[in-house]
Amino acid sequence: MIVHSKDFVSDLTDDCIQPNAVDLKVSKLLMITSEPFVLTEGHKQNRHKTEVPLFQDPQDKDKLVWHLYPGSYEFETEHYVEVPEGTAGWIIARSTLNRNGIFITSGLYDSGFKNFIGGVMHVGSGEFFLSPKTRIAQFVTLQAETNHKYDGQYQDGK
Repeated sequence: MIVHSKDFVSDLTDDCIQPNAVDLKVSKLLMITSEPFVLTEGHKQNRHKTEVPLFQDPQDKDKLVWHLYPGSYEFETEHYVEVPEGTAGWIIARSTLNRNGIFITSGLYDSGFKNFIGGVMHVGSGEFFLSPKTRIAQFVTLQAETNHKYDGQYQDGK
């Protein structure tokens, strides 16, 4: 059963409230490089990420945009979430992005997770101009049986 997340996601404007979920506004983009990623039982070495610079919008000189090419980009949103016990969530793309070959993936947000939320945006083909504070994804939450609350490395304050 879907549980509406509007009560536990911060900094929502009226345009973020959707019938079954909340829209998320992008605040930061990092390009994921192609260097090796290492994951073993005792070791993790993440790929390097570089912040994507903002440029003047070619259509509107008063705005700044990210100029993206095909690839994968970690994004952060301006929204802080506190996932309550008995609830889990994940991020999905808004349909406009899907229709244009841009996909969003995220891991599961477990009960007890507290931090700003984000995921990975995969630009499949062609250039993409994106401005900060644009709604790019939705946070969908469901009722979930909770074995214990999240307390992993991405928890706020760790």
